[in-house]
Amino acid sequence: MERLGLGCPLGFLASKPQKHKTAILDLNYDCYVEIFSYLNALDDKLNLARAHPQFRDVLIREAPRRFVKINMRMLRSISDWDYLLRLCGDSVLECELRHGRWDDSITLPFLALLNTHCRNMQHLHLIFVHSVPMTQTEGGEVNILQVMQRKDLKCLSLTDAKAPIVLQLQHFVELEALHIDGIDEELSDADFMEQLEALPALRRLSLRFASRRQYPPLAAHCPQLEHLSLENFEATLADVGDFPQLKSLHLRWRLSIQLNNNLFRMLAKRYNDRLEQLQLTIVKPEQASHIVALANLKMLACPMWPSEALTHLTQLQHLECLTLQCTEAAASLMQLLDVVTNCSKLQHLKLGKRWLEDQLEDFICAVLDAFRRQAAIGARPALLLTLESPAAIELQNQLRDKWNSQLLRLDWQRSVCGLCQPDRHTKHEVFLD
Repeated sequence: MERLGLGCPLGFLASKPQKHKTAILDLNYDCYVEIFSYLNALDDKLNLARAHPQFRDVLIREAPRRFVKINMRMLRSISDWDYLLRLCGDSVLECELRHGRWDDSITLPFLALLNTHCRNMQHLHLIFVHSVPMTQTEGGEVNILQVMQRKDLKCLSLTDAKAPIVLQLQHFVELEALHIDGIDEELSDADFMEQLEALPALRRLSLRFASRRQYPPLAAHCPQLEHLSLENFEATLADVGDFPQLKSLHLRWRLSIQLNNNLFRMLAKRYNDRLEQLQLTIVKPEQASHIVALANLKMLACPMWPSEALTHLTQLQHLECLTLQCTEAAASLMQLLDVVTNCSKLQHLKLGKRWLEDQLEDFICAVLDAFRRQAAIGARPALLLTLESPAAIELQNQLRDKWNSQLLRLDWQRSVCGLCQPDRHTKHEVFLD
């Protein structure tokens, strides 16, 4: 069969004698698409596109889906990048660029192509390798952000950037989101705050501190923030500051440090009427009362919540999404029943692996009974129950077939909703293992 050509996608052409010879350029567009689907390497697709305009058109039509996000390492040669971006540069919205070691020779030519062809790009992610933090040219060191002519970017992510890189932020005045993973020790708070003050459109800020460092006075210099994410901050932090527009706050810290209890007290005092999304690493029993005082919370994510404080969560009447794990190794699912039934707006419940699996069906049955009673007297939103328990595929399908309904859907795919979408610019998201 292989010898007859029947084992290939176009084998039908060899299955019987042809009255007229069919050249490859006589095929219809769908056949070309099928041919491209068998090419896994991007440089192979480019070589085929170079062969004839009909193949090139297939690549161009695929661009809005395939090349919205690009990574500099997708191609090895700058000539391939030049060809691709000339054809598809307008489709690029996001680019990841890793710089250092063997990438040096391509960095500046690649940036020149981005400047020329990617007019719609909104997000640039720069990852620096410390052994060679700057590109060396005959004239000395070149700052990558200085070379970047596209100053109208909406989002910028910097990983392990040195201070001279960060000091170029002031020129990107249209930035709406900034993510810095690893703040250089050589960067002073005064210089950093000067850069942030120059960004009037900034609404989202994510900072991951690489070393023990005092929290800078962010609220005084960028009060317009709507989202703030802090990771590995100093344990003595007692107040994040007053951001009048803040709706979303992510705080992640090492479990080895003892966090200042005043931090939770000040959160409840400042943001009880406006904070809508909160993500925390761990909450202790004495801190739970401060968290539930944030009455307008729509999303709460905590991988380590005290089981004795589960009933506190019933106070969050506006809660729509709850991502939860308990500090104890075995937590009773039935303890969550009051939370699910009393939080009448809850639409997504995401549970980690520590919940007792043998109670799952009893819990689902009880939840459905309660939901049916509530739906009979008023509107009740459907609940997506996302489980991270390692159930076998066969068991998952059985449970879905048995319990899925208009009021409840079971999910083992780590699904996310609009509220619990992880901050993809930082290294870690909420994990419930």
